Order: sequence, then C-alpha cells, then structure tokens
Amino acid sequence: MIDLVIVGGGPAGLAAAYSAWQHGLRDILILERDAELGGILNQCIHNGFGLHRFGEQLTGPEYAGRYIEMLRSTGVRVELGTMVLEVTPDKKIHCVSREKGYQILEARSIILCMGCRERTRGAIGIPGSRPAGIYTAGAAQRYVNMEGYLVGKRVLILGSGDIGLIMARRMTLEGAKVLACVEVMPYSGGLTRNIVQCLQDFDIPLYLSHTIVDIQGKARVEKAIVAKVDENRRPIPGTEMEFDVDTILLSVGLIPENELTRQAGIPMDPHTKGPWYTRIWKPASPACSPAATWCTCMIWWTSFRAKATLPVLLRRPMF
Repeated sequence: MIDLVIVGGGPAGLAAAYSAWQHGLRDILILERDAELGGILNQCIHNGFGLHRFGEQLTGPEYAGRYIEMLRSTGVRVELGTMVLEVTPDKKIHCVSREKGYQILEARSIILCMGCRERTRGAIGIPGSRPAGIYTAGAAQRYVNMEGYLVGKRVLILGSGDIGLIMARRMTLEGAKVLACVEVMPYSGGLTRNIVQCLQDFDIPLYLSHTIVDIQGKARVEKAIVAKVDENRRPIPGTEMEFDVDTILLSVGLIPENELTRQAGIPMDPHTKGPWYTRIWKPASPACSPAATWCTCMIWWTSFRAKATLPVLLRRPMF
C-alpha cells in the first residue's frame, strides 16, 4: 500500500509531490509515461515561467529543472516510461512499463495530474479535403523544439490563444512565413504581451471574427479559405480570403485528459469537461474522493504552493 500515487510528472505532478513531501508525507510515487519528467514544460522553450513561484523568468525546461532538483532532495520515487491504464474506485492503479511489466498498485490517496490534450480538426469540423500539413500547435511545437523538424514554410494559424501566438513567433524565427493568425471570436484569447511580442513585432496580421471555411489540397495543404463570421459565428458569404499555405496550425482549445477520471467513477462537469466538484474541493462521488480532490487542485498547487490545503486534505477524511 502506497500512501500517495501521483499520475503524471508534469508541472502539477512535480509541485504536488514536493508539497506533499514538505508537509510530512514520506511514501510518494510519481508515475510518468514519458521518458523524463517535466511534461509540456519540456517543449515550451520560451520564457515567462516562474515569476510567481521563483520570482524570476525561466523557460519551461528551466522551470521543470528547478522542481526536479527540488525533488532530488526528497525521497519521492519516480517510475518513468510507465503508462497508467486504469484507476479504479477502490484506488487500485493498473499500469505497465517495459522495466516492470504489468503492475497493480494500491494507494491510500491518488492525485490525477494527466494534463490536457488539444482539440483537433475533427473536434471542430473544418470543411475541406484531408491533406497532410495540418497540426495542432502543441504537436508542431514539439516537432520544432524537441525533435528538430520544421513542419512547414508557409503557415496559417487558426486560434489566437497563447500557444498559437507563441508558435507564430517560433515558426517565423525558424524561417517560415506566417501569413496570418485567424480567430473566430471578436477578441484574442492570448495575453496582450504575446499579441505584441509574437504578432505585432513580426508584422503578422490578426484577423478577429474570422475562421477557416475550407481547406484545399491533395497530398499536402495548398490553400486555406478564410471568411468573416457574424455574431453567431456563422461565415458571412462574400467575405472569403484565400491563403496559399502548406501548413495549418490549430490552436483551438484544450480538453482535460479524462479517461482515468471516468474509470475512477468520478462525475464529470459538462461545462468544464473535467471532474465535478464544489467550491471547497468536495467531490461528488464519496467512493472516489481522493482522485476527485486531487484532480481539481493540481493547477492551484503550482500557482499557490498549497501551503495549508494539502495537509488538511491528506489527513482529514472528506466524508
């Protein structure tokens, strides 16, 4: 029986493990499916991380490295290359790895820190053919920053969240031509700082209240047709613009990784697509209280260090 198992070794999992250790817990295990800790931070080579936690600007890998070094001073155990297949309501964790094979671990408490996945073209239903050259912004970021592949030379970005804005700058710095960033809403979802530094500083136009209405191409993307939308986000005939591109990057939102959460029997909130909870972090399902509690706390931990909440949740029964 393990006191605390943390599923996911990204920023939330690292912060949760360190905070649990600082508050007296000594039997802690992190399960991470990747070959290294850090999660999404490893591909975020831009700065801006660490201002609240460490009081200075760090890149994503530097931020992850700080937490990894902090964990080295603890007795927190880590199993890399370990895929969690199932979490049951009685807190059994089914996982598999090349080193240890199939395992069933029992835990007193579980923290689910699986992060999110990106919405794809299929999730938003963009019309047109199905050529190569369409990537989510996060996938393109990994290819460029970690694998060393330039995914395209003439790029159109759909969505103006921070990842889309940052990839507009990144692709430009790598020699690609970013023709525009297109946003269906009448405002950008990204930080003003990123709009200035990633678009305006590189003369990349931002088209608000616009969306892609058609993708053309056979083996590879050749054209993207963009149109203005009305207040109901419906394309307005006669406003179409044609872009000759070989690559489209999609930055159209994130979906929480929910498979394990559902398997654990935790009710899901239809609005957030994450676990349902109350304002005091009390989960809707008594049978799955630890997993539900940890799921909703993970971002709060990395931002505010959970100085008081963590030991209370660990040591006080929820029901």
